[in-house]
Amino acid sequence: MNIFSGINGGFMKKLLLSLCLSSCISVLLSAASIETYLDNSTAEKLKSKGSVTYIHSSGDNSLALVPDCEYSDVLKKNTVEKTEGQVPFTAEFLYLIPKSQLLENSSKNDVTIDDVSVVLRSISKMEGMRYHFKEKKNGDVLYKSAYTIDSLNSDKRIPDQIEGSADGKVLYCYQKDHTYGDIKYILRYHQKGDVVYANFTTTNDLSYVGIKAVEQGKLKLNVLSIDCGDSILFYISTDVDAKKIPLFNVRNKIEESMTERMDAIYRWFLLQFN
Repeated sequence: MNIFSGINGGFMKKLLLSLCLSSCISVLLSAASIETYLDNSTAEKLKSKGSVTYIHSSGDNSLALVPDCEYSDVLKKNTVEKTEGQVPFTAEFLYLIPKSQLLENSSKNDVTIDDVSVVLRSISKMEGMRYHFKEKKNGDVLYKSAYTIDSLNSDKRIPDQIEGSADGKVLYCYQKDHTYGDIKYILRYHQKGDVVYANFTTTNDLSYVGIKAVEQGKLKLNVLSIDCGDSILFYISTDVDAKKIPLFNVRNKIEESMTERMDAIYRWFLLQFN
């Protein structure tokens, strides 16, 4: 006997229709492709090469590679106001990272935007981050120390604030930097749906070889990450307004330093999902 023989035909049609609609909704709610967030040219280049880099000409700080999402406008406003006579530098880095690459040495089965959110708040795991791989086989240590602090007026180390959503969180961190010494940042986070965004802004002057090179607030880092299903769209920008130093090519030094740092953040990110 057919087990459905006693079920009203109209009910079965409604049931099948409901299941079909549910399936369609699941597809619509799944992570979007990178073409949703990028223009066709950038998307094709990114899929072909895996990364796109844009070093802006001096004085141009209008961000061009920012993925089109709910935080695009906020991010674009998080640039440094440039001062005439100073040395401006702006650069953007866009990566398409297969989740399979992040999971190569991981016990996880998937990487979610919540996992990424935790990584971007795991300041203590930045300690020992390395850079300068072009010059040295194993590079140099970028951050000799790195940790979340209680406030900008305190040096008290506190645990990484990784519980729950990052949305709306404001954190503070300290880093012992290879080049610039003691640095404190204020970190502002946004998280919604498949997107998490963090802005890092320096809160103290940065010195190079004993000379003040960057005033407080004149260095900003933006990190935006989007879950695109089987890959992560990962955007980083750095924006600086450095001081001129007589007989010294500040722009070249800043470009070398900042591009190396963005590469270090990218390399570090790849290893955080074990």
